[in-house]
Amino acid sequence: MRTLIFLPFALLGACASGASAQPLEPTARLAYGDLALDDAAGRAELRGRVATAARGFCRQHEDDVTPQLLQSDRFYCFEQVRSTLVADMPRAVRNAYRQALREAGVSGRRL
Repeated sequence: MRTLIFLPFALLGACASGASAQPLEPTARLAYGDLALDDAAGRAELRGRVATAARGFCRQHEDDVTPQLLQSDRFYCFEQVRSTLVADMPRAVRNAYRQALREAGVSGRRL
């Protein structure tokens, strides 16, 4: 009797620990704390890191995150990842990123 009562709790514990070990959704990470954003070189590096993070994420997960109707739009994934990364930035970092885009002459869909 003790074994039968213990078994469901052991299985429940195994399910809970296995689920928490794997992320539910793919994520893109961006580090910018080491950059001097008051300097043009630091802002250019931030722009490069955003582009690298977006390209890396889309290289691995583009088929999973792009809706079927938009599969022909090769910029969809990049734009979505970049928008999410920029939206999650603090205001000062976001402003530095926008300034870096202006300084590089980047507009539209280019990273």
